[in-house]
Amino acid sequence: MAVLPQAPIGAIIGYWLRPSEDRVHIHRIEVEHALYLANANQEQIKQTLTDILRRQTASLENISFSLDELRDAVVAGFAGVAEGLSTVDDTLHRGFCQLHVDALGTHARLDDVLSCLVDRQAFESELAARRARAAAQCARYEASSVYSEAMTMAKRALNESDIGKAGAMLDEAIALFGLASRHDEFALDAHFQLGYLAHKHQRDLSSAYEHYGKALGPIYSAHYVRTTRHLAHLDYLSGHYAAALARLRDVIAHDDAITAFTTDLARVNDQPSWPGRIQGLADALARHEPLLERCARLAAVRRQFADQRRFSGTERFTESYPTIAGELRALRPDVRVYYDGARYAIRADHPELATPWIRHCYETQPTLNARRAFLLEAMADTDLRYA
Repeated sequence: MAVLPQAPIGAIIGYWLRPSEDRVHIHRIEVEHALYLANANQEQIKQTLTDILRRQTASLENISFSLDELRDAVVAGFAGVAEGLSTVDDTLHRGFCQLHVDALGTHARLDDVLSCLVDRQAFESELAARRARAAAQCARYEASSVYSEAMTMAKRALNESDIGKAGAMLDEAIALFGLASRHDEFALDAHFQLGYLAHKHQRDLSSAYEHYGKALGPIYSAHYVRTTRHLAHLDYLSGHYAAALARLRDVIAHDDAITAFTTDLARVNDQPSWPGRIQGLADALARHEPLLERCARLAAVRRQFADQRRFSGTERFTESYPTIAGELRALRPDVRVYYDGARYAIRADHPELATPWIRHCYETQPTLNARRAFLLEAMADTDLRYA
């Protein structure tokens, strides 16, 4: 078979293969048609198009590299500008702050000089008050550090395997809690910890009673309920079952009052008619007067009812009812009060109280597994086993 001679690439192809600066753009379709007209074979077409694509690819790569370099340069430029502006802004901010502090200091000094010239005795009283505030702040910081150190020491002792070392650490923790109890802000917590350590470490119930008595705090607060539970437990250990029951029965009665108040307010909120809602709220506020002091959201409502602004008070109550309900839930004591109360009720020969309290504990458990665990705990308790 005769081999056909290769056709020349042609003037158009040669023009296309020139350097880019020596030619204008020719579209690929024009090159393809030129090859067709030149009767070029497939190999010539493939070779020519490959060379064209290679040149175009190299050109695109150069453009891409140039764009990357330009992008990097732009980013670096903006980053430099941002950093410079940040530095300037920070410098200006510090400068203005220092000017402000200097101005305040100058005004304070001028006020002090003027006060000293006008009324020296009043100025000396003011200086004494400032020194007292500074001393109080310093004392609070020291008490906070001592209390924190005491808590750390007690936690370390509870995790210490060496009994002798743990006992020495607890002795030191007691000394530190004693120092912290001198500050009013930490007195309640420090005395509670001292009561617990007096009971569990020193085996001194009379000292535990004394410290727990100083740790009660505001009545029915969370701290009060926790401390009352521990005091009732001391009564139980001492065989004073009736006293233990009386302590927790009072807390449970408080919880019942919160429940009744919450139920009444829910009925008021669900009341469709405004006259019925206003009257229902007035009746609820009158019936539960002792609880109202402990619900901050109801203070404004009570003032408006006292001023005979019953509609405005009811409208405010309706708007803030979810918040009020949340505050009342937060006032409820720990449900374990019912559990402890049931134990003491059985010991004090009042088993009729134990069953509903145990049932209440059971119903308040959040999940089925939690209820099962609670029943197992109750059955394992020697006081509640037959309740």
